Amino acid sequence: MYCSSCGGSVPPGLSYCNRCGADLRAKENEDPKRPLAPNFLVAGIVFVTIFGIIAVMMLMGVMSQMLRASDGVINGFAAVAFFLILLVDALFAFLLLRSKKSPGENADVIQLKEAIRAELHAAQTSGLAQPTSVTDHTTRTLEPVLRKE
Repeated sequence: MYCSSCGGSVPPGLSYCNRCGADLRAKENEDPKRPLAPNFLVAGIVFVTIFGIIAVMMLMGVMSQMLRASDGVINGFAAVAFFLILLVDALFAFLLLRSKKSPGENADVIQLKEAIRAELHAAQTSGLAQPTSVTDHTTRTLEPVLRKE
């Protein structure tokens, strides 16, 4: 396991990185955000539009027949209601477009993170110096020196 902050090797089960002190539990406990399903968003757009138009027309009929409201009041109510329906549809369309982009971006980010981890692992395993013996350096000084005469 590697630290997400410094990239150092961390034994499993630790809550903090030994090198930089970053909290490792926070990454494990986070719930990844799931984008809304595109089918749900399209169904929301269709439902809001159709139900909204039907509801506005029915309320316009009630206002003109039972409440005897003037045409200006009815038209103002209809304009505000249609504007609200348009806003909700725009919100659903924004969420739909954002959810279409997310999986590709997430796949690229995941692939990049895996490549970085592989490079870090390769650099850490190949870059380590071979251990040298302490006695190797001390015994060389004790070897006889041949003098030229």
